[in-house]
Amino acid sequence: MIPDRILRKIERCLALSHSANEHEAGTALRQAQHLMDEYGVSEIDVAASTIDRVAVKSPAGRKPPRWLDHLASLVNAAFGTATVYEPRPTFESWQGYFAFLGEASQVRIAAYAFEVLQRQLISDRKAFLNGMHKRAKRVTKIRRADAYALAWVAGAYEHIVPVQKTEASVAAIEHFQQRFYPQLEAMEAIDRGQRRDDQRAMARGYAAGRNARLHGGVDRDQHKELSHG
Repeated sequence: MIPDRILRKIERCLALSHSANEHEAGTALRQAQHLMDEYGVSEIDVAASTIDRVAVKSPAGRKPPRWLDHLASLVNAAFGTATVYEPRPTFESWQGYFAFLGEASQVRIAAYAFEVLQRQLISDRKAFLNGMHKRAKRVTKIRRADAYALAWVAGAYEHIVPVQKTEASVAAIEHFQQRFYPQLEAMEAIDRGQRRDDQRAMARGYAAGRNARLHGGVDRDQHKELSHG
């Protein structure tokens, strides 16, 4: 593992290598190249050092439901981030976390956006579930509530303009992910499916998702991809 202090030093040197002062720029570039050779640091290592990680607690357990997985994908599309689901064992069961990976300037806003939208989605899904006919079977209620939540995310997608990530950004995030999660395994979200008689639930969910909003904490001028109300 390359020490963070070395990566930070290389970053500073590379930044100085663009100085208008030719002598300063040349000295900084030579120092950066020397450190990279000494510690076996590649350009992708330096790029990955600009990637940060912010984890958001989720009520999901060992595996998240598909509607929360889709919500994370929505946020990733809006802010150019990536997500890793982290189930952590507790004394009683499992606690879920969605870890967002991306440029430091974006990843904290993405995590905040997910936290706010997750809270709204869970609240709306709960209200829908509680409003269903009491005589309905529990399995039916949960399936329809999930269908409602999936459609909610689809409705919220209308508020975003997906960020076009550069190849360099994708490579940096992937390199960071490989270093931070060396034994990462594929995760399959819980999918309870839908039936034809779930269409009314989906229509209500879609309409509710179109009303999703973020309030405060996000600079509207810098992040027009997501509507904040």
